[in-house]
Amino acid sequence: MLRRRALSGLTLVELLTGIALLAILLALAAPSFQAQIAASQLTSASNALLGSLMQARAQAMRMGQRVTVCRSADQQQCDTQATRGWEAGWLVFIDANRTSSTGDAEVSAGDTVLARSESLPPSLRVAGNRQVNQYLSFAAGGEARTLTGGTNPLGTIRVCSTSAALADQRRAVEIVLSSGGRLVSRPTASPVDANCPAP
Repeated sequence: MLRRRALSGLTLVELLTGIALLAILLALAAPSFQAQIAASQLTSASNALLGSLMQARAQAMRMGQRVTVCRSADQQQCDTQATRGWEAGWLVFIDANRTSSTGDAEVSAGDTVLARSESLPPSLRVAGNRQVNQYLSFAAGGEARTLTGGTNPLGTIRVCSTSAALADQRRAVEIVLSSGGRLVSRPTASPVDANCPAP
């Protein structure tokens, strides 16, 4: 005589209860995940920009040549449009001849592009004050200089997230150009609202 084995499993009510509990837990955890993602994007973007600037300074000193970092939406030429910030992307290049007649950075014949960065996630905004709003250029000794050879005034580039998941105190990181061309990254000293840009 064959014995039937009892089948064990979940009833429909138990299954629906489990799904409902899972949905509640996911709804509670979602804001925390969104905050972690936004904070990670902010950290990655500020580190990438700081890394490019430090690379430019180091290359200028190593090669004994002018190296410039500029905003660039197409990763081919420097961008001078006021409507876009550094979030559109940037270029690092050996600025061999500094032929710009307007005082703006420009990749010209004889210049070598060392690195390109594509656009950042859409929730990020990056703006600088003074000359660092468009470019940073490092002379052979590592000092920040304008393209006309003058001393670049000290400046700040602010990388900020417009994500609602972040508190205003954790929304922005500033990259500060200090004397001698040194670069320092730090969280903003005061809360920044979700509209961000100006450093």
